[in-house]
Amino acid sequence: MPTIVAPLLLGKLLVRSHPEVMGRDAEEWVAMVPMEMGRYADILLNCILGILIFYFPGGYTWILFLGMAGSHVWIYAFDHARVLRSIPACTFASYDVEWWCQALMAPIVAIMAACLVFKSNCEPGYHCVRGPTLILSCSAAWVLHTILHLFCLVYVLPKFGKPEPEEDPAAGETFQSLSHHVPCSWFTANPVHCLRSKLKFKHSPPCSFYHIGKEKYQKTNKAIGCFYEESDTPTAASASKEA
Repeated sequence: MPTIVAPLLLGKLLVRSHPEVMGRDAEEWVAMVPMEMGRYADILLNCILGILIFYFPGGYTWILFLGMAGSHVWIYAFDHARVLRSIPACTFASYDVEWWCQALMAPIVAIMAACLVFKSNCEPGYHCVRGPTLILSCSAAWVLHTILHLFCLVYVLPKFGKPEPEEDPAAGETFQSLSHHVPCSWFTANPVHCLRSKLKFKHSPPCSFYHIGKEKYQKTNKAIGCFYEESDTPTAASASKEA
């Protein structure tokens, strides 16, 4: 929470006390920090800490897990409000980060198997080994569980996924047709290209630089590959009629 509130307060103070900070610079000083994937690392770290608790005497296990559960509820509510109400936009175009997060869960969850071997050692009805043999047994349980987890993730889990569509939904899509309703492209997201269009080639109108929330200022110039203009985008009613 301080990492969110403190930059906002500092940004407000800076914009209020420095009149030379104007326009886009002023907006960026008070804008929300963009969403990123750092929360995955937080959850993985919490999983490791939660599992390591089992290696120690269990007098405070319930208290620690209740505190961790409450913290996760707070994080979920905070991220929910932040994404829906504060972050300008976020686009995650692939499943790669999610897949690798699930893959990293394999060695983390495998710690539970090693802990089970460690805690059940010399218990009635279980194995009883000591020294290096116990360390090797815990390590073997960790390795076997990791391999089994990854095997299920790579070969078993995809069996329950949705089949790929028989026809590509983007078949026949061209850069021009896509750019009519997507303002960000290689041209509009490249500040050097936009400056070159305006100052060197003297395009009229020049290629507009893409800013989140400023799409309404982008102008169409089909000769230079700029096809987006907010007035040209179809409304929801017209889109439903065309469908």
